[in-house]
This record gives sequence, C-alpha cells and structure tokens, in this order.
Amino acid sequence: MVAARTQGPWGALGRTGDGRRGGGCRGCCGCRGRRSGEPRGERRGVTRPGAVIEVDLDAIRANLRRIRAEIGPGPELCPVLKADAYGHGLSLVLPVLMSEGVGSIGIASNREAAEARELGFAGRLLRVRAAAPQEAAEALRFGVEEWVGGFAQARALAELALAHGASVPVHLATNGPGISRECLDLGGEEGARELAAILALRGLQLRGVCAHFPCEEVADTEAGAAAFAADAETVLRALGPERAAAVQRHCATSFAALSVPGSRFDLVRIGAALYGDSSADAPWQRRAMRLLAPVTGVNRYPAGRSVSYDRTHVLERDTLIASVPIGYGDGVPRSLGGRGAVLVRGRRAPVVGAIAMNALSVDVTAIPGVQPGDEAVLLGRQGALEITGAEFERAAGDIAAVAYSAWGRIVPRVAVGA
Repeated sequence: MVAARTQGPWGALGRTGDGRRGGGCRGCCGCRGRRSGEPRGERRGVTRPGAVIEVDLDAIRANLRRIRAEIGPGPELCPVLKADAYGHGLSLVLPVLMSEGVGSIGIASNREAAEARELGFAGRLLRVRAAAPQEAAEALRFGVEEWVGGFAQARALAELALAHGASVPVHLATNGPGISRECLDLGGEEGARELAAILALRGLQLRGVCAHFPCEEVADTEAGAAAFAADAETVLRALGPERAAAVQRHCATSFAALSVPGSRFDLVRIGAALYGDSSADAPWQRRAMRLLAPVTGVNRYPAGRSVSYDRTHVLERDTLIASVPIGYGDGVPRSLGGRGAVLVRGRRAPVVGAIAMNALSVDVTAIPGVQPGDEAVLLGRQGALEITGAEFERAAGDIAAVAYSAWGRIVPRVAVGA
C-alpha cells in the first residue's frame, strides 16, 4: 500500500487531497470560477492532473515573524513580492502578510500593484526597480512609490506629475554599495550636480534614499552599508532638516538584514528569507515551496539503451525508469539532466538523460514498488529527506530563484497551511 502522502495532492481516482471529488471551482477561493484543469491554481484542495506547486502559508507566516524578531522593532519591514511573490503567488502570500499587519510591500510590475489593490491592500507599494515613463503613468492610480536612479528619469516623473496635477512619491537610489544599475553615483561632480537638479524638481515627493548590494558576502555588505550611509547623509544634508525628516534610508535585503545589522537603517526589503530561501546563516528558515509531479509511467529497459533525447545517457545495467510530467517548458532547468535528483517514496532518484519540454526521466531501480501516481518532489521535503535550495542550485548551476520564479508563472499552485 502506498502511503497517502506520497500520492501527492492529485489524490486517487480524480479526488482531491481530502477525498472529495475534483471538478469545477465553487467560487469560494477567489479563483474567479476557473475549473480544475485551468491555469493559475491559487486554490486549496483542488485535483491536479500534472505538476503542482505547494505553497506553505504557515511557513510564510513563521518566516515573517522570525524575521521581525531578528531585525527588532526599529526598521520597518517591507516584504518583496516581485515576480509574483518569487513564484509563490502574490494572491496567496499577500493575505498572510496583511493578517500580520504588514504596511509596506515591494513590487516590480504594475500587474503586481493592481493585484495588491484588488486584494484590499491599502498600504505602501514600493517599486524595487526603475519604471519606464508609460509604466509610471499607469501606476499613478495605484499610488506606487517609484525608484529613481538619475536625473533623466526623475525629470520624466516630474513632468508626469505636473501633467496629472499629482505628486509622485519617489525613492532615490545611490551607488554607494557599487551595483552600478539604475542608481545615482555621488562619487564625483556630475553626481553632485544631478542630485541638486533632482532635488529642485517640482512634482516629486522624496520618500526614501535607497541602494542595493551587488554581493551576498559579509565584508562586501559591511563596506557597502558604510558607503550607503555616507551617500544618504549627503542627500539628507542637501534636503535640509524639515524635508529630511520624512525620508527613510534603506539598502538591506534578506542577506544583509540578517547578516549585517548595520545595514538595516530605517526599512528592510525582505525577499528570499520570507520564502525560506535566503543564503544568510538562518537555519530557522522554512521553505515555503514544494514542486512536485506524479509519476506517470514505470518501464524497465535493458543495458545499452539510451534515455531521452540526444542519447546523452546510456544505461549500464537493466534499469527501471519512471517518467515525470514536468520539463523545461514548465521552468525546470535542462541542466538538471544527469545532475539532479527527485524524491520518490522518501528516497532520492537521479534524473537521467536530457530533460524534455514537458517530461523528465528518473532511475528508480533501487526504490521498491514505484507506480503511477506516486509523488516525485523536485524541490522541498518528502518524508525525512529534502531537495534543498543549495542542492538544487548545485545541480542546476544557477540560483534556485531563477527556476522557481519561472515555473511559478506556469505550474498551478495550491495553498497548504493556514
């Protein structure tokens, strides 16, 4: 008998994970009537025919609370929900944050801003990158606080504000930490002139001075935080005491906030740690995502046969191969072929052969009793074992966020936990 958990959220004979029959949505979950086979699975207990992302809302909540405890009561906490909450689903994550009293969130796109407002979020929306002029114009109705990294962009925003009879809240990014991307370098005369010109523009309301770190290394971050502090002091001094009083300083993201207390200043932008994926030394983090798919077939092939495309893997012995219906078309890196592993029945099964568009193959010869419907986990825990972010990154040759922000746009999601 297969344990119920290893059969995954698909259940048996078309039933949901809690034993009810699958079928059309009853409208109780905010999915606007999508049926169970349709995309964007921000629902609970819905039958899934293929790959699925489980988003653990209890983990999100626990991570948020622990982050607050770690950084203390001083800095404001601004969780970052860019890339659709790092692939976890903004519509799933934001209600948890709202229930915990979060008053500011970081977004990248106008779609994320619109979705946040539709969900009833009335707090601050901080864009964590520079916006194109038309993008900023469309965002006026959402009250987005824009990222400004130079005079040309600031002037375009000021003209936009005056044309609409509005005042655009902005955060001025500086290059103290040295990322040299959409930020003002104050190290020379040109930067000083641009700063003076930006501060003289009408129509802009300066809400923050900010920066971004290029590396997740303690020494580099400490140096970058000191450089940012000097930049921020330059800006605040130029503003004068009255205007400076309303300006927040912020440069810390997850690694910096948890590793270098001196980087926290007035606000911290927390992304990866919220989802349990920060590289900071924080063993309390709980991964909020599991990527899993059902085994669809199990076949035995003799030694000498090749597996999948391009004959990249030739069997050295008679081998039991399980097929899993997820591939690079779903956001899985092709580099996992021959290097990665999945969890099946609580044991590791190596990925063999090239990863196809919507399928991959795993060697389950050493795992007794594997059958169609068994759960294969590509990221996250199954039983006592876990495919960790670090393990996934070693196999993929890239950071895990590249993959999960991609498959988060494609693979249906299901919430678990409160």
